[in-house]
Amino acid sequence: MKAFQTAVFGLVVGLMSACGSLGRTGDDLGMHATLAVTRGDLVVPVMLTGELAADKSRVISAPRTETFELSIRWLADDGAEVEQGDRLVEFDDTALLDAIGGWELAVLDADNEWDNFRAQQAVEVAEKRFAAREATVEVSKTEIDARVSEDILSRMQYSEYQLALGRAKLARDAAGEDAKTASSGAKLEDKVQALAYAKAERKYESAKREIAALTITAPQDGVMIVPDNPFEGRKLQVGDTVFPGFTVAELPDLSKMVVRAVLSDVDDGSVHPGMKVTCFLDAYPERELSGLVRSVSPVAREPERGSVRRFFAVVIELDETDQSIMRPGLSVRAEVESLRRADVLLIPRAALTSGSEGTMAQLEDGSQVVVEIGACDARRCELRSGLDEGARLGIAPPPASERVPADSSEETAK
Repeated sequence: MKAFQTAVFGLVVGLMSACGSLGRTGDDLGMHATLAVTRGDLVVPVMLTGELAADKSRVISAPRTETFELSIRWLADDGAEVEQGDRLVEFDDTALLDAIGGWELAVLDADNEWDNFRAQQAVEVAEKRFAAREATVEVSKTEIDARVSEDILSRMQYSEYQLALGRAKLARDAAGEDAKTASSGAKLEDKVQALAYAKAERKYESAKREIAALTITAPQDGVMIVPDNPFEGRKLQVGDTVFPGFTVAELPDLSKMVVRAVLSDVDDGSVHPGMKVTCFLDAYPERELSGLVRSVSPVAREPERGSVRRFFAVVIELDETDQSIMRPGLSVRAEVESLRRADVLLIPRAALTSGSEGTMAQLEDGSQVVVEIGACDARRCELRSGLDEGARLGIAPPPASERVPADSSEETAK
């Protein structure tokens, strides 16, 4: 029984070793008999990840209201197609609805107070004008007595009539001034009351506009893009609190798309504007999109608060935009052509291994030779010296650290 277990385990280990060899060499195993040193061009890409984005977008921000913080009550789905007038975002209007009732009452109170004031002032002005007319009539009466000749009356009576006329004139002038003052004062007070009413009405109308502004509709047809919440490291969602002027939606122009990618700060200097790029949509991996690096941010920033990683923002301008399949937010893998070696000797990586003397190339007859290599891509390396073009190669054995000891099966079985 023990011998049977040992044999089975040895078979399993052998299969695992074979699978490890397959995983290491990949497609090159099918070319075992044809591995050779060739001549050609070597392109070493820098791999970037990012997503599609519109080159231009209609940015929609949270409205400015009396309430500084706004809570999102409803939000259209990210990527939803919307038409002009469709709802995009709704904010909680509870606080404004509670306050608008008070502002409406303030308008009614100001209107009633204005009406009462005008009625009261109308009575006061009418009374002042009536008193002025009575004073004018009194002057007319006293003038009749004052016209009597001094020869007919006694000196004392004549003086009394003249004095009465002077008093009547003074009373008439004072009453006239009072009437004018009351009229002008009423006009001024009426303007003050009108301003108070207008102020209350403005607050009420402003509150109604604010409530209407808390429901944001699409100004044009397009695709709804929900922006990121920079404080949470995710997309905005219902219940989030934003501030006036905060971007809450975007309607991109789908006629021209770009790729917004990130470059790790460890690769600083490897990507520059003008470099050629080949992009692959994760949703359509067979579709290649060519383009150029438009810009690289001068400073690396952390993707989220407290992160130890930092990335440069890279914008890639695409040569074409296929609106039938390209939508903002689709993930993209970009290969930036950072290094190109034209007409150089190329050696498959499957034929290379590390030895005590440096990098070794496995020959077809099983022997190894020291070689000097330069830049490498995923499958090939630039061969600087050690072999000539056409040299036939074999698949290099795995390093000693990856080999399974011959007696490991017996030790494990025990």
